[in-house]
Amino acid sequence: MVFGKVEIFALPIKQTYILLNSSYRRILCEKIIKNGVKKTFRDINYDIGYFYRLKNRKRLSLKTLFSLYNYFTLDIKDLDKNIIQIVSGKNNSVGVDNPKLPFDFDNQWGGILLGAVMGDGARTKLGGIIYNNKNEILVKSVINSVKKIFGDANYKKYIKKDGTVQIYFPKIVGDVIGMFGIERSYKIISDCYVDLSKFSIEFKKSFIRQFFDDEGNVRKSDRRLQIKQSRKVSQGKNIIRSNVERYAPKILLQIKSTLNEFEINSTISLETFRTKGNVKKGDFALNIYGKENLTKFNNLIGFRSEYKSKLLNDVISNYKFSKCGKNQRLAYALQNAMKVEKKYGYIDKLKLSKETEKSMRKTCTYYLVDLKKSKFIEVIKKPRTSKGYPFYWKYKLTKLGWSKIRKIQ
Repeated sequence: MVFGKVEIFALPIKQTYILLNSSYRRILCEKIIKNGVKKTFRDINYDIGYFYRLKNRKRLSLKTLFSLYNYFTLDIKDLDKNIIQIVSGKNNSVGVDNPKLPFDFDNQWGGILLGAVMGDGARTKLGGIIYNNKNEILVKSVINSVKKIFGDANYKKYIKKDGTVQIYFPKIVGDVIGMFGIERSYKIISDCYVDLSKFSIEFKKSFIRQFFDDEGNVRKSDRRLQIKQSRKVSQGKNIIRSNVERYAPKILLQIKSTLNEFEINSTISLETFRTKGNVKKGDFALNIYGKENLTKFNNLIGFRSEYKSKLLNDVISNYKFSKCGKNQRLAYALQNAMKVEKKYGYIDKLKLSKETEKSMRKTCTYYLVDLKKSKFIEVIKKPRTSKGYPFYWKYKLTKLGWSKIRKIQ
């Protein structure tokens, strides 16, 4: 893996081909002629034909250029600014023109690009980069990020029947992005990730913002932000749930750790588990709960998507309870949950709302979320359907919940 800047000779040395501008090519040819063409290429162990490729404005392999660079102790900064094209493959003419070497990723553009590839993008089987999104602002942002980092990168743009915009970037862009840990395969299989720990705050914010723009959901019903990722797993759901972070996708663990740096608390859970034949797949979710955490996310990171930004602001502005203040609401919810359990032997949303007042059914969803987060209640039965009563989630008070009640009373 690389971090920050990618130098020219960090690229795949046998697959990468470069084109030099006319003035630098002439200077390099003069050096070779002065030293002796045969002698130079004999010393670097190359056929003399490579000299004529250079002289006749042909692309030169990075491996050949590297040998000449070492042989003549060339200046790397001077070389960088005189490269006018980089491609992947000897006969390829599509790549990056006027490259901005070295390629600097440790900034907002790098965060956007790598976040987009890990979000609604991927590396193709051939090694290029693909990105899909219906939001034109996000699409333009990814294109702009590639230009800011690489230079005049070639790309193709298609619009699908459903309005999704699809962008393809050439293999040389994929070769560079692959150095950050993004493998050329389905993310569900490879469990690839970007190590965010080595990057700047600016990069981290942009990466997380892009990832949430692509993959995130603002859930008004239970007041949370969520991103989901699926991956193949080898263990059963009970084993996974007993130590979920051991089996969760690494990109979620990276994001959770980075959110902690911003003092934004999040949790990771196994949402669903599927088995088809011998293949097991888990859908993992990273959730951000609580007004304080949501407000910090909104202020420090936020969304570029206007739709998601509005949803998040609505959730934060409506984050209030009609029956009690912030300091008392958990105690209030806990005491009423106790009354419900004593009456019925379990707690659910409908019965908790009746214990308080009928108009507060939605608020009782929030109460249950907060009680579960505090480990005061635990699930004893999951719903068979999402259509509502009598199929609500059922809970009971935990030992910690009863202990808290005794302290309150």
